[in-house]
Amino acid sequence: MKVFPFCCRFLVFIWACSLSLSCARKPRPADLLNTLPAGQAKVLITLDGQAFYPDESSFSGAIQVFDNYFRLSLFDQYEGNVVIALGGEKWYSPHPVKRQIFVENQLAASVLIGKLIDKEKRLGEGYLMTDGEVSVDALSEDRLVLHFSGKAGKYNVQREPEKWNQVEGTIVYKKPAITVQNVEKAAVYF
Repeated sequence: MKVFPFCCRFLVFIWACSLSLSCARKPRPADLLNTLPAGQAKVLITLDGQAFYPDESSFSGAIQVFDNYFRLSLFDQYEGNVVIALGGEKWYSPHPVKRQIFVENQLAASVLIGKLIDKEKRLGEGYLMTDGEVSVDALSEDRLVLHFSGKAGKYNVQREPEKWNQVEGTIVYKKPAITVQNVEKAAVYF
């Protein structure tokens, strides 16, 4: 009789362990921010559920903010890059900033991700978001927190939705290099 309770407890233990592993949480932006030195960004991007950049990638770059344009350009030590642009009059209002991405209108919002896959041949792999949403959740001299999700396609399949990939990303940038022109910082920082 003692075998049955032991087996039950063992099965419950195995079930609980597998459940906790399958429910692994994504890192919180605040936790990521605390691990970064000033001027560095953590870029977590998955393409069809697989990490696009190595976990050890260390990104840095710049943010340009204008009254009608936002541009984030980041590069890592492996020559990977991320470029995110938002356009339009008062793109920064309301907070948080959310923009839809459409393949037909890359001027309103665009997300480009790329990486070098063969250094000797200088061969890269790049994707452009074709459908989805980008959200700037925090922007200041202290931090940038940005999320995006939707679909992305390689450059040669932009008009072929059946070949698009699922993409999700989080970018946390501590004390980013920001240039602000033709707009008050108080209007765009939050």
